[in-house]
Amino acid sequence: MTSRHFIAALSTALFLILSTAAVNAVDLTACRAVTASDAEGFVGGPLDVSKVDKKIMINAPWTHDSSCTYITKGENADAPESASRFLDLALRFFESPETAQKIHQNMIEQYRKLAAAPDAPFKFITLEPLDGFADQAFLLEVIAGPADGYKSAQILFYKGKVGGSIAAWKKPDSSLETTKIVLKHILSQLP
Repeated sequence: MTSRHFIAALSTALFLILSTAAVNAVDLTACRAVTASDAEGFVGGPLDVSKVDKKIMINAPWTHDSSCTYITKGENADAPESASRFLDLALRFFESPETAQKIHQNMIEQYRKLAAAPDAPFKFITLEPLDGFADQAFLLEVIAGPADGYKSAQILFYKGKVGGSIAAWKKPDSSLETTKIVLKHILSQLP
């Protein structure tokens, strides 16, 4: 094999690897990032799932959304605070990292306003940056079940051109620790 053929073969192989990575990033959905099997490993099972694979956004600063919610079988995903097991992931795909950062900051400000409202639906106990995750992550902790005082964690994050939020729990285990484990899993799949 001549050096020219070797370089051509190497270039072709590199192109195929990079093209595959790009396609995989575009084709990623929330339920592919955390499969049903993954969810059961994180929070236990059996679980029901509700999902939106790809919601195309028009006139928005992002291209599409994807969401996936796993909840204890028979529980209501719209009112999950009583569920013993829950994992909710939302991903948003942006045109640029700068737009992802801007929207991320706007979301944090909205949560700060909600936490300061006298009629907030939850008692917020933590609103702070979370170091060591993605380009930026922000932790929200609330008392989700006033009857049992259980603290529910949600982490808002962005990495490159993908932003999102994750909340997970397996009562009585720490929601924060469970959510961090799931976030690490998600981030490992993002470009």
